[in-house]
Amino acid sequence: MGHLTALHALPNEKLQPILKLMKEADISVMALPATDLHLGGRKDEYNVRRALTPIRKLRDAGVNVCIATNNIRNAFTPYGNGDILQTAMLAIPVAHLGGADDLSTVLPMITDNPARAMGLTDYGIAVGNKANLVLLDTKVKDHAIIDIPERLYVIKNGRITVENKKETTIYR
Repeated sequence: MGHLTALHALPNEKLQPILKLMKEADISVMALPATDLHLGGRKDEYNVRRALTPIRKLRDAGVNVCIATNNIRNAFTPYGNGDILQTAMLAIPVAHLGGADDLSTVLPMITDNPARAMGLTDYGIAVGNKANLVLLDTKVKDHAIIDIPERLYVIKNGRITVENKKETTIYR
C-alpha cells in the first residue's frame, strides 16, 4: 500500500501499464486527499498541481482504491478532525467522482476497500462477523457521502457507543 501521489503527473500512455501491473499484483492504494492537496504543488507559482493520486484512473483500472487520512492537525495537514466521511466528501470533487455512475464507488472506498486492503476476514454484515457499524441518516445508499448525514448510531463490538437523537417538530 502507498499514497502514490506522483502517479498524477504521468501521461496516460505511461500510467496505464503501471495500473495494469498494480491490478495484477493486487496492490491497494490509500489516497489521502486532504494531505495531498495541502502538500502538493505548494511551491508552484502558476498552474498549481493537485498532486493527488489519480483515484478515478486507479478505480477504473480495477485497483483497490481507499480514501483515508493519516495526518490530522499536524505539519502535513494542519486541519481536520479525522472524519472519514468528510474526507470522502472532499475526494468527490477533487478526484472528479461526482457523476451518477461514480457516487456508488465512493462509499466502498472508505468501507469495503480498506477492509480488503487490511485483509480483514470478519468484515461486513454477516452472521458471525463483528457487530461494528455506523448508521447514517440518509435514504439513498449512493448519497451516503454527499448527504453529509448525521451519524445516528455508532456500534462497536455489538455495543452502542454513540447515539444521536433526531427530533422533528411539525406545526399545524
